[in-house]
Amino acid sequence: MSDLNISPSSRYQRVKTILNTAAEGGDANYQGYGKFWERPLEQFLNVEIYGIRMIAPGPDASSCPVATPPKSGCCHHAPKPAVSSPQSNQKCSAASGLIKGLYGQYPFDGNQFPRLPWGGKAVAVSDIDFIATWIDDGCPAEDACPDSHGLNAQRRAKVLGDEAHPLATTPINALRNDNSAPIVRKNINSLSPDELQRYCAAVAKMHTYDQFFLDERSFNWWARIHANNCQHGWEEFLPWHRLYLYYFEQALRDIDPTVAIPYWDWTDNYDQDQTAVTPDSGIIPEVFRCWIDAQSLINLQDKIPGTDLDKLRAIEGQTYNSGNRLLVAAGIAYEENSAETTAILSELQRVNPLWHAKRWPGGNNNLLFEDYPDADDIEHILSIGNFFNFGSGPSANHFFGALENIHNLIHNFSGGVNPANPKEGGDMGSPGTTAYDPIFWSHHSNVDRLWAEWQERHPGINPDNPNAALPPWMQNVQETLSIATFGYEYMKAAHYYPTDNNLGMVRFTSAPAQTPAHVLAKHRKAEVRLHHIKYAQRGGLVRVFLNQPGADATTPTRSNPGFVGQFHLFMGSCVGGEGHCAEPPDQKRPFDHRPRHRKTPSHLRFDATAAVQRLIAQGASDFTVQVVTLDTQGQPADDVLFLRGVALNFFD
Repeated sequence: MSDLNISPSSRYQRVKTILNTAAEGGDANYQGYGKFWERPLEQFLNVEIYGIRMIAPGPDASSCPVATPPKSGCCHHAPKPAVSSPQSNQKCSAASGLIKGLYGQYPFDGNQFPRLPWGGKAVAVSDIDFIATWIDDGCPAEDACPDSHGLNAQRRAKVLGDEAHPLATTPINALRNDNSAPIVRKNINSLSPDELQRYCAAVAKMHTYDQFFLDERSFNWWARIHANNCQHGWEEFLPWHRLYLYYFEQALRDIDPTVAIPYWDWTDNYDQDQTAVTPDSGIIPEVFRCWIDAQSLINLQDKIPGTDLDKLRAIEGQTYNSGNRLLVAAGIAYEENSAETTAILSELQRVNPLWHAKRWPGGNNNLLFEDYPDADDIEHILSIGNFFNFGSGPSANHFFGALENIHNLIHNFSGGVNPANPKEGGDMGSPGTTAYDPIFWSHHSNVDRLWAEWQERHPGINPDNPNAALPPWMQNVQETLSIATFGYEYMKAAHYYPTDNNLGMVRFTSAPAQTPAHVLAKHRKAEVRLHHIKYAQRGGLVRVFLNQPGADATTPTRSNPGFVGQFHLFMGSCVGGEGHCAEPPDQKRPFDHRPRHRKTPSHLRFDATAAVQRLIAQGASDFTVQVVTLDTQGQPADDVLFLRGVALNFFD
């Protein structure tokens, strides 16, 4: 959510307001430009600071072109509209120093220059996206924002429940960052196109540093850590890998703070055909597969024979679980011509940074892979009540636990063997090479997710040596036992509705969540959350419903299939002077080590699993959320609930 409480007359004016608000208290000179965004628009569009153009010129060398949709997305073979991604090379904003600087991307990542604005505070991701969209729309000077009367009427209609709150299109972790909430690691099959493109772009950016052996921003630098330090076959297997994922994720988020490591729920693929008895026949999620796009055909024109180019053209846009299967489908002999094969595989890597050349998923189902896990297998593992039988043996008696056993199988299944050379295994099949394959990170994200769920079911059952060190990390085992301390959580799907926390919410209603069918068909839990609730001057009662668009104070709760739950808010008059009960800043001053402020906004969680199941049984195929706020006398109240957003979440 933006901090702005005013309605500028145009988008250009709002851009300046956003930057002025963030720069308040700073006095950066910016090579003599000062607040360069306050200069006349023509000058603003051409400002260069230390050789970096703040607003990048378009293809015709003019500023702010209107972008056209890319022919293919980063990780999807189907055409997609352009998105406001800080990495998208289809956008003028992506190349603009202003946007890079606001995101804290190189060279504004602290290595050469600090994040913009210098001396000010970080700009909310939603506001950065607003500025990026303005740039990509041509930097108009006069397009009008809604006038204050119209805006206020619209805001009022929403808090009274007369108008639905729209579903946020901003990546969920951008909103989580703005609300100082834990980020979400989502099921990789539930990422939005924008979230998937951002994740792909961050991985691709890390690969650009691979040529620098000691650069800790590089993908391969992180892969080598596993080769040298990985822990397997004893109790430190789970704690060590939790830290490994966390630190790798921080490197990704240095590139794009909206990114998190998505998890691969192996059982999502169980119903697929995993029963073949030949190598390289397994099924993996589509986002890890390979395909040929139009740009590939252009790039390969001078590198492969024209007849083979025509064969590739015939399968353009079709996805394959391995590079070998793509070449077989095209009728091109795998590795018969090493230069040609290398050229094609390089293009597959460019098209999808999550694909990996040394990956041939599958195996002989009658032998090694007859134990590919289904949902019942996972449930059995989660029911184990002993940590060591679940997660691997104690320090004095090393052995592999049930979760690590399945983990090992998925490694071998994902890597497979090269059909053209049965002695060559895929990178996922060896601890020394496994982390070079991007699927490794989502595989281990799922392992960590299952441990986190196991911890919920079996609280207080932990490894026997909490003080054991986990090199090369600074933490010990005890410090890894809660994912909350690392600021993330796992969700299958997350739907978020931003709200205006400057107005008391009387009745909230949402637009449909657009929940994918596969999420409704298979989920463990559903939940409604109310985010960032400010302290109010009196208490009250909050009721939550699903699919009750007219819900109000009279809506019944008993025998109502759409009733989720209610919560009593205990608040009241402030005991101090003016500002004593005001919302504290999201970030404390450096070196301020005092504990959490007493009026820090809080969150409410409502278990919606039963309500969701009741409504699905009645034929519901999607959901809306309703929130009704009452005072302690049961009357509608507009001075009790001040919040930043409402979420409907699903969990594997």
